Amino acid sequence: MQPRPEIKGWCPGAFAPMPSGDGLLIRAKAVGSRMSAAQAREIARIADNCGNGLIDLSQRAQLQLRGISEATIAEALRGLEAIGMLAPSADAERVTNIIASPLAGLSSGVFDANAMAVELAAELQRDAALRALPPKFLFLLDDGGALSLADVEADIRIEAIAKGDVAIRIAGVSNRAVVVATDDALDDALRFARAFVELRDRHANSFRRVRTLVEALGADALPRAAGLDMRVSKEARAPARWAHIFGAQRRGAVAYAGVGAPFGRWRADELAAIADLAQSGGTGELRLTPWRALLIVTPDEDNARRVVSRAQDHDLITSADDKRLAVIACPGAPECPQAVAETRAHVIDLAPLAQKIGGADGVGLHLSGCAKGCARQSASPITLLACAEGFDLIENAGADGAPSFRSLTFEAVMRELSARAGGRAQ
Repeated sequence: MQPRPEIKGWCPGAFAPMPSGDGLLIRAKAVGSRMSAAQAREIARIADNCGNGLIDLSQRAQLQLRGISEATIAEALRGLEAIGMLAPSADAERVTNIIASPLAGLSSGVFDANAMAVELAAELQRDAALRALPPKFLFLLDDGGALSLADVEADIRIEAIAKGDVAIRIAGVSNRAVVVATDDALDDALRFARAFVELRDRHANSFRRVRTLVEALGADALPRAAGLDMRVSKEARAPARWAHIFGAQRRGAVAYAGVGAPFGRWRADELAAIADLAQSGGTGELRLTPWRALLIVTPDEDNARRVVSRAQDHDLITSADDKRLAVIACPGAPECPQAVAETRAHVIDLAPLAQKIGGADGVGLHLSGCAKGCARQSASPITLLACAEGFDLIENAGADGAPSFRSLTFEAVMRELSARAGGRAQ
């Protein structure tokens, strides 16, 4: 029987550090997808001087610094404040959760998602009523340009659609949206947010996210409370694919080098090296993504190729064909106190098989240290859930799914994956 994991209901922050097995976990607060080379270099310095030199790029396109201690956290916060990556207060940090299009303001988007993110953050921090939003409540701004965010789940989405209008969607309702002019998008999105707070308050704060409210009260409850009309508007955007993210790329007038670290885990020296490459071979700007990748914006494709070549010296991911992309793994034990066992000891051995059984997004295997499945909320062809005796194997579901096999040894896992990949275990 798997132990029941603790659901904390909040993400680590600078003002709300999360204890973990390797110290405190804090998050540099980026508003939007843009980060300068100088900011990246300073984050690397803070990670080295104040933590254990490890930095995670989260699914929310935020950088998390690991191993911070009580003795160094004040210095870490001063460093983040100096580069503009510290929220004004704990209240502001808690409610400012926004993902914006990675190439916002550069590609052919209908609106500048980064500029809108700044406006949205200011309003979230100004309005006292919105401080009651749950700490994981997430806004998403998709400008309709290159690199769609269609595969990223959020509570409230502002998405560009045809003819320059935008659709405002809520989690749990995929076939309807409020369609408005771009200038009205933030006002209506915030009406949804305020209505969510009111409904949540009426129901004793029992809803953690919009999806749970919709499941409990129906698809019409939130728009009715917000005084907004939703009309049929099916999602048409395809999600971004690995092939469009990694390596030297051009999207319209924008050239960039897409570089990732295995499982989103960067060492401080790797991030510092990428920051230097962004300065010397790029425009001095990086873009954060929710796909374990940083985009180094470059003047042209030749410079992008040079950045990719230098990144390969650090064994970073620079190609959609990299087998390590087929595996998603949480930190596991001992870093995460929720994890039953370690998760990353055998991932390099499992990656070739995972690639062969990969789903539509290329991911074939999810290794989770506990049933929360923090690293991947959606289903995977195979999910391995750590247990005291090995791994439970779950098929075509998430970490909370029903196992097909329990307590498999690593050798047994290799045999099961090999059978599904059409080969034999090595």
